Amino acid sequence: MIAVALVAVGSLVQVVAKSGGFGGALNTTGEKSGHGKSQSKKLESPSEKPKTIKLGGQRIPRQAGPIIVVNPGLVTPGGKATVEGAGFDARSMVDVFLKTSAKKDEGKGIASAKTDKYGSIYAPITVPENVSNGAVVVAQQRGAEKVAEAQLVAGGVAGSVKASKMVGKPGDTVSLNVRGFGAGETIDVYWGRVGGRPDTTLIADGSGGIGRADVKVGVAPTGPSTLILVGRKSHTTASAPFQVLGLYPSIKSSPWALKSGQRISVSASGFAPNERILYYINSAGGIPAFTANADANGRSGIVSFDVPFGLKGTQSLTAIGDRTRAVVRSAFQVMPYTPAAEPSTYSGKAGTAVSFYVTGFAPRETVSLYVGGPNGDARRMTTFQVNDKGAADAVGSYQITKADEGGVSFKLVGTKSGGVAKASVNSAQKGGQQQNQGQNQGQNQGQQGQGQ
Repeated sequence: MIAVALVAVGSLVQVVAKSGGFGGALNTTGEKSGHGKSQSKKLESPSEKPKTIKLGGQRIPRQAGPIIVVNPGLVTPGGKATVEGAGFDARSMVDVFLKTSAKKDEGKGIASAKTDKYGSIYAPITVPENVSNGAVVVAQQRGAEKVAEAQLVAGGVAGSVKASKMVGKPGDTVSLNVRGFGAGETIDVYWGRVGGRPDTTLIADGSGGIGRADVKVGVAPTGPSTLILVGRKSHTTASAPFQVLGLYPSIKSSPWALKSGQRISVSASGFAPNERILYYINSAGGIPAFTANADANGRSGIVSFDVPFGLKGTQSLTAIGDRTRAVVRSAFQVMPYTPAAEPSTYSGKAGTAVSFYVTGFAPRETVSLYVGGPNGDARRMTTFQVNDKGAADAVGSYQITKADEGGVSFKLVGTKSGGVAKASVNSAQKGGQQQNQGQNQGQNQGQQGQGQ
């Protein structure tokens, strides 16, 4: 085999020596003619096979006929190459075709060139984007049976990518150096997966590479992962290992303690760029209470909402990243309403009308007035509405009866807040308590005097 290769190379060297090399031909690529560029034509074959001799068990041509080579020998789809040849007639037109494995007797015109006085050609070509590894370049002299072929070896099945660092969390910036893709092709960038919507896209230069591209680390499972690049046309792939760090977001709510119906503001940071943040109250799944979108730095703006009535005590607030599933928990306190009610009079005979002055209810809520004793015999008498500050003057009128002269109690209940205010009329309990307290104080003072 080595001897065969030496003979073949020697024949080509002789042709080049006689013709002055491949570089002396006139380049007429793209000439508009019947056999020109981008046209298909049925390819011809020589009528007579060249005479051969035996060398090392192999048959080789006796004479060096037309011969071509593709330089460089390995080229990416969409890249530039040159068809160099010799052994054609001087000053003749040679058409260059691309023959695919699907149609072996037909080729697509990709260039034309005129040979120099030594019969050499030099024809620049652009390798098609969809070229297959079985493609063959054919150079055919017009009006003659001089044909030469060369295998076109298209690279691009395996590219390369180097990252400036191998560890980072989603949102960090990494610089990439890319090689081996199609010239000018779009490259999809994926983190930890292949397929679906790419995390970002890059554009290769004329050589199929990118000197430096700054990209953000995408969303991928925490731990060992892979950075994957895929060319859209050439399907070239390149990958590099990458360690994805976990996210540790934070959440802030203000104020921490408030009442139902009052407004609370929530903000978060430390999530992946542009991901949706799901907020839950007293749960961590299902339909979120509300959502927000993180910006390019993983921060969400302030989201405000009114605390619904019915929440009491400590409340759990959880924020979860929709894609990263990064989670952070916080809490806020819902304070109870403690309204107060003062009757228009503390005593009165039958027929006396009593109204109330109330404060501390929820804004604009309806309040029900109940009359009755502590034995569960309370009955609702009327309702009224408080103002924006949860207060009202001279509301809930009630007329004292003969039975109420011994004492009657009232209970005022907010229908939304559940706040309860109590009051009483004709009750001697307060006075009796004060009288007992006075007697006790006098007894204590007398005992202290005796002790002295």
